Amino acid sequence: MNVPILAHPPFFNGYVSLVEPGEIKQLLTSSLVDLQHDLSCLSHVDLNYRYQEGKWDIATLLRHAIDAELIFSFRALSIARNSISTITSFDENDYAKASEYTYTFKQLSDEFINARKGSILLFNSFNQEWLQRMGKTDSGDQLSVTSIGYILIGHWLHHKEVLKKHYGINL
Repeated sequence: MNVPILAHPPFFNGYVSLVEPGEIKQLLTSSLVDLQHDLSCLSHVDLNYRYQEGKWDIATLLRHAIDAELIFSFRALSIARNSISTITSFDENDYAKASEYTYTFKQLSDEFINARKGSILLFNSFNQEWLQRMGKTDSGDQLSVTSIGYILIGHWLHHKEVLKKHYGINL
């Protein structure tokens, strides 16, 4: 088995470092159980709660996590398929503002779980060669498909910490 290539812009080190080392397909699969547990713990919280004026409410934080999951899955697909397009960044605040809507918890939960299931299916369809492929970001950094898998998992782990630290929700 090939040693996974972890290559990503330094910005993502914080997410990647939150994930235990392991085979990315197995890590993603086990992350689904944790995500389902986390979302069930959030089922009774006030989605409109903001810990501070100008900060995201819980619904927006969840919407952001879903958007990021979908964007990173697309990035993994693009790199795995040898796209020569540069991987561009996105402004999370612009996405949050553009997604303002009254979501139910069920909508957010179902979409997040299904997005993660889609990510798992996508990564399970990748062979070892594809997992090693690299793309280039708009900042000139290399980004590997395997790193994207770690980023997917670590991004939610990061937001779990935000929920604990700032919103007082311990998942």
